[in-house]
Amino acid sequence: MMRRFGRGTATLVMLVAGAWAAATLAETAPEAEAPPGTIEFVGKNTFATANGTFHAWRIVERAIDPADPTKSHAIVEIDLASVDTGINRRDDHLRDPDFFEIDTWPTARVRAYDLSPIGEDEAGRPRFTARFDVDLHGVERTVDGEVVLVEASPPTFEGSLVIDRMQFAVGAPPSRWNPMSIDAEIPVRFRVAF
Repeated sequence: MMRRFGRGTATLVMLVAGAWAAATLAETAPEAEAPPGTIEFVGKNTFATANGTFHAWRIVERAIDPADPTKSHAIVEIDLASVDTGINRRDDHLRDPDFFEIDTWPTARVRAYDLSPIGEDEAGRPRFTARFDVDLHGVERTVDGEVVLVEASPPTFEGSLVIDRMQFAVGAPPSRWNPMSIDAEIPVRFRVAF
């Protein structure tokens, strides 16, 4: 199911992961500063791999039940103009109407919630599935991902999800005839320490 929303929302789902990870305190934080950590993504085509990050994002709401993390949720807003792949020309292109269209959709909004335990990772740390409601480029979709509790004190989370940019109408479709076209699936990963 695809729904379109008004201006003011948009960005990669990567932020979603960061949103949940940032939700480790039982409180609402309307003007919270960006949490310590990273939100990163990878874009690929036939010739190159672009590793990117978003430098500006904030938690607009968070609630965590330390006794039961499955009741936790967080909402994160990402400033799409803060995209950084290490090449200014490419970053400017990502901000253009061809991709993020930041003049129309300057931010993305992600809600992380519905955590379900799925055991432990290879290091024995608690692992959860999570749902991410991603509002990007004016389209809202739900994406599934995972989070791991890396440390309990200070609470540190890592997670990942994959965004299909075509579901959010971001950029032209991949084409086997154009080796420069970007893959539709964009892996996103995050780490947040509190």
